[in-house]
Amino acid sequence: MSVKVDPDRYNSLVFSSLSANEYYYSVVTEDFLTGASFNLTGDWEPRFMGDPSTGMIPKFAPAQSPPDGARVDPFDLALATRRLQITLDYYSDMQKSAPSWERLENKQCIQAYSDAFVSSRRNVLLVSSSESEGNSVLHWGASDMNTEMTNNWWICSSTINDGGHESCSPDSYASSPSSWEVFGFPIEYCLSERVDSVCSVQFSERIMYVMIAFNVIKVAAMLWVLFRYDAEKILISVGDAVSSFLKYQDPTTTGMCLADKRGMQSFWKSRSLARPFSKRRQHWGSAVSKKRWVLFFLLMMASFLLFIVFGGWGFKHAKDRGLSLDLKSLWKLGFGRTSQNTMVLYGGGGDADSTAILANLPQVILALVSFVFMSIISSLFLAEDWSKFAFMPQSLMVSSPVGIQRGTWLLGAPLAWGSGFLILQTLLHWLLSQSIFVVQISIYNKDGTPVPDSASDDDSTSRYAHLSNCGYSPIAIVFSVIAAVVLLLLAIGFYLRRFPVGSPPVVSTCSAAISAACHPISMSEEKMYGKFRWGADGDLFNGVGHCSIVSDEMWRQGYAQPPSEGFVYAGR
Repeated sequence: MSVKVDPDRYNSLVFSSLSANEYYYSVVTEDFLTGASFNLTGDWEPRFMGDPSTGMIPKFAPAQSPPDGARVDPFDLALATRRLQITLDYYSDMQKSAPSWERLENKQCIQAYSDAFVSSRRNVLLVSSSESEGNSVLHWGASDMNTEMTNNWWICSSTINDGGHESCSPDSYASSPSSWEVFGFPIEYCLSERVDSVCSVQFSERIMYVMIAFNVIKVAAMLWVLFRYDAEKILISVGDAVSSFLKYQDPTTTGMCLADKRGMQSFWKSRSLARPFSKRRQHWGSAVSKKRWVLFFLLMMASFLLFIVFGGWGFKHAKDRGLSLDLKSLWKLGFGRTSQNTMVLYGGGGDADSTAILANLPQVILALVSFVFMSIISSLFLAEDWSKFAFMPQSLMVSSPVGIQRGTWLLGAPLAWGSGFLILQTLLHWLLSQSIFVVQISIYNKDGTPVPDSASDDDSTSRYAHLSNCGYSPIAIVFSVIAAVVLLLLAIGFYLRRFPVGSPPVVSTCSAAISAACHPISMSEEKMYGKFRWGADGDLFNGVGHCSIVSDEMWRQGYAQPPSEGFVYAGR
């Protein structure tokens, strides 16, 4: 059984805490259920960490004398006697109520208790066909949460003296349930105590303060921009820039009408130098600076490196814990499901804040990748929209449209593409949240009471009231890698696309290059809200032409036409 954590609803501030029950497992004879006598006596055992030098205590009441030379504390002996009476009373209550518990066949029983985290069940009686004169409890033990989360090892026990396994793979026993033996006793069926799962909603006070602080900074920055600058004069889109430069032509960009984004520095150094127009098809990738492409690919490499390192460790760790790595087994582990064998931290885990930070670090990297990816995509589609001015009349795409002007894209790209990118990024974030996620579990005693925060066993073995950890899902990691590869291939595919033959220079979002293309020979106020074309504006002058954004009306009247291959153009 596994505890289902809901990482897609989890954030670092508010999260859910689920329950995991400690319980007794007992191999009993059939007549235990009808009130047969039993006893729970056991041998002496080391007081701490298996070291006899720390002293010896009876498991409950000694079945025999302590080992020769063993140190026995009278207090420990009295404590063991008291524990014996409490447990005897508890087992007497179990004996009376067990006939009403849920019967599970062997395979069902193995599956129900196969995970260290059991939330909807508690104590279990394993009914054996073996007999024992005078004692209907053949073997018993306690499944207490431990540092390595191996408290379900009893499923894999083989002999009466079995002390436990570091890794237990119950699936191998579930495949042949009829031959299942626990501590050497053949099991016929189980009786399981059903209980209600307990969950609660919690929040991190420290993370709340951090989030409030960052939101205050964000609001302050927004208010500063709002009151510091005139929002009506801010150039938000390419259309805003074109509209502004047509209305207030920039004299510093005259004479370089074929300027493009990547060659802008060269044009600055040789203004008014006539250059030949080329109809060579440019890659879409030229609409984005080389630095931004390098940043994107570096972030993608860092992401894949993180997948390789963490994913490789996760798969190796799962294999070491006895899990099969075939696709069917990985799928069975599920997305975002907590399992004792797929925990990031062992030996006690961590606190809620540190595990929340650890679980969300990959989300920070993905957020950076998404931000850079969408900025690239927006630049590419803006360049593609700009190229259309050479082939068809269209209005400007501005932040505050007037008349037939177009509004900006809501998702940073045309709706169909923007929706697809949004779905892909949402899917990536969700898959990543299922790949590594916070596990916050409250531990409950065998009688259903919460384990106290300061609890420890009588033998000084550490116990937990709460478990804060990070879990991971191997199958979610696989799908995250696939989605990340799709994102990378999309970026490469868009980079390699080409603009049509005869497209204008690729200005993208470079304001200087946009300005250089906005020096028409004639432009009236009323035409600025209509449709535009890009091409050669006017006749040749001393063998040199001029290219610019012009109104569609001027184009239709023959004052502008497509530029010719090999002809030189400059500005006026």
